[in-house]
Amino acid sequence: MKKVGKIILILVVLVLVLQIAGIALLYFARRIKPDTVLTMRIEGSVSEQAPQDVLTDLLAGGTTTVTDIVEALDRAQNDPRITGVFLRVSESTMSMGKLQEVRNKIQEFNRSGKFSVAYLEFGTNRSYYLASTCKTVILLPKSLLYIRGMMASSTFFRGFLDKLGIYPDLLHIGEYKNASNIFTEKKYTPAHREATETLLGDWFQEYLAGIAESRGLDPEEVKKLVEKGPLSSEEARAARLVDRVAYQDEAEEFVKQKNHGSDHRIRLRDYLDRTERDGHEKLAVIYATGMIMPGRSGGSPGGETTLGSETMSEQFRRVRDDKAIKAVILRIDSPGGSAYSSEVIRREVEITRRKKPVVVSMSDVAASGGYWIAMSADKIIAQPGTVTGSIGVITGKFNIKGLFEKLGMTKDLVTTTENSTLDWPFQNYSPAQRESVQKNMRDIYNDFLSGVAAGRHMKVEDVDKIAQGRVWTGERALKLGLVDEMGGLDAAIAAAKQLAKIPKQEEVSLLFLPPTKSILEKIRDLMDYTGVLSDAASPRTWLRQLEALSRERVWAILPSVPEVE
Repeated sequence: MKKVGKIILILVVLVLVLQIAGIALLYFARRIKPDTVLTMRIEGSVSEQAPQDVLTDLLAGGTTTVTDIVEALDRAQNDPRITGVFLRVSESTMSMGKLQEVRNKIQEFNRSGKFSVAYLEFGTNRSYYLASTCKTVILLPKSLLYIRGMMASSTFFRGFLDKLGIYPDLLHIGEYKNASNIFTEKKYTPAHREATETLLGDWFQEYLAGIAESRGLDPEEVKKLVEKGPLSSEEARAARLVDRVAYQDEAEEFVKQKNHGSDHRIRLRDYLDRTERDGHEKLAVIYATGMIMPGRSGGSPGGETTLGSETMSEQFRRVRDDKAIKAVILRIDSPGGSAYSSEVIRREVEITRRKKPVVVSMSDVAASGGYWIAMSADKIIAQPGTVTGSIGVITGKFNIKGLFEKLGMTKDLVTTTENSTLDWPFQNYSPAQRESVQKNMRDIYNDFLSGVAAGRHMKVEDVDKIAQGRVWTGERALKLGLVDEMGGLDAAIAAAKQLAKIPKQEEVSLLFLPPTKSILEKIRDLMDYTGVLSDAASPRTWLRQLEALSRERVWAILPSVPEVE
């Protein structure tokens, strides 16, 4: 027994020594030298939150999120050790909402008096729009500034489904509710085309205005330059769209000169790890990312996320019960999903408001079900380019009887009632079934209208006029009364502080939910992953998932957003 006691004592001492050593190492690691430049690379997929899927997280090697970029710039502008920022910008998948979020924060950083430099090897619509916000824009020699206007396109599957023998028996409420159009049509309907042209036109005007403001040019002048694009590196410099033409080593030397000859740099992730918000009061930021579904939130190896109503309910209950949390920010980047699951989340927002303020911050997309979960908040904030609205519903099924016939297979059945075949994918809706489904959809749509009217203090008939499944940019949504203010996460934090009666200048700490998983949690998830992949590959699992989806009779889902280049 004495021997066992000695071993335990040695282990305890060893753990204490390791903890003390870890604290000492962390202290020295957190030191940032004076005259340090914050460097970051913005490229590829920049999401709202880190992947919830452990395999994606490991393969990505640490994902940079929009919040990471915004937080780093926010801390750096008031950090006397940071003298400037150096951005290497490549093409990314961010849409207008996220691009404007980062642009606004760079503009704020510029106002601190520090320098900002962006380096482009090849400038595209997105990458240049972002880089143009920096005080100095450098483009690789013998390259292109590949700005040439915007184009929107949609892929229609009706002809493909016809060849397969599949009939899309899909229904919608709202003239502009066009999510089903890509399956039921072969080209844009007039309403679909109108909505797409309006959305693209708004984005293009915001794009031109943003570049003009950053580069000190007239919007009409920028428009003419874009119409002439693509531009060579020298043409871009002559037009004052970029400041310098240089190779990367020359750009780095330029940054060194701007930094008083110092070559001290720190990467975004290291900087975030060595700094923190240290406020007495606490706010919670709950991410609402992905397609809204019943059950638990999750991710896939492909990077797609689902927003589970059960998980969201748990997070809202957690912040309600935590007295240290003074207000909640619901950060939405979702195209919608299940209407019923959206209502579960909206109800949690409503209950939480009785205890503490809830502010919505919209990212790229907060529409349909994504807007449903926002409509009961105290305040809604969006970017000018945020896709929002889409107040409408859609449902239906795909009749695959023709496909079975092409494959030489048949189905037979026995029923007890006519509606036993309501979800059966081997026949279209009967007239009575169609009437029943449409009544259900009308009830959901009326609930949607009533919820928006109550949350936005509008008349139901006025909401209906701007509903009908129509998508709006955040800028138009502000004029229509669907949002309260333009801005990003920082604007939402300011609004939450005001509603919670926290002094404007007082720093606050942020609790991000869901929280980042610890190393031990990631290891545990990885150990479970083999079983998950094995189960996911099972046809039985696919059938269970399809069955679960079929039970979601009505969807509040975003109309088909075109691919924009």
